[in-house]
Amino acid sequence: MKISTLLAKDSVFSKANCTSKKGALEKISHIAGEKLNIDPQILFNNLIAREKIGSTGVGSGIAIPHVKIDSSLPATAVFIQCATAIDYDSYDGKKVDLLFAIFVPEDRCQQYLVALGEISKKLLDKPFLRQLRNADNDQTLFELLQAE
Repeated sequence: MKISTLLAKDSVFSKANCTSKKGALEKISHIAGEKLNIDPQILFNNLIAREKIGSTGVGSGIAIPHVKIDSSLPATAVFIQCATAIDYDSYDGKKVDLLFAIFVPEDRCQQYLVALGEISKKLLDKPFLRQLRNADNDQTLFELLQAE
């Protein structure tokens, strides 16, 4: 499962107004809920439950919130570049400004791990991160994330 198969153009947002971790996860839940035709509150509750297990703030200003969804739904992702960094309880203590949320059907866990690994590797590349942070519109962000 590649990033390009998970992420649609209308799921990428630059300069998003997020003021808190909760607010960012709510925004992500609404976007994914619309795409998946599912109640955003269900997705939000799952994201919050996942965060209680351990923060998905992986460091360097990046968070990769991820949850399993019903097997009847397609895998999807949402990418948000925050206008200002937010407190996220990241492992390195740094604020987060880039969130890549992944929603994967329960019956595709192995592919989910591959996708998570690919995304983590890509997002921890410093030159690539700089490009993402310097992108000033949704289209540029989408194109950067689609590049293999």
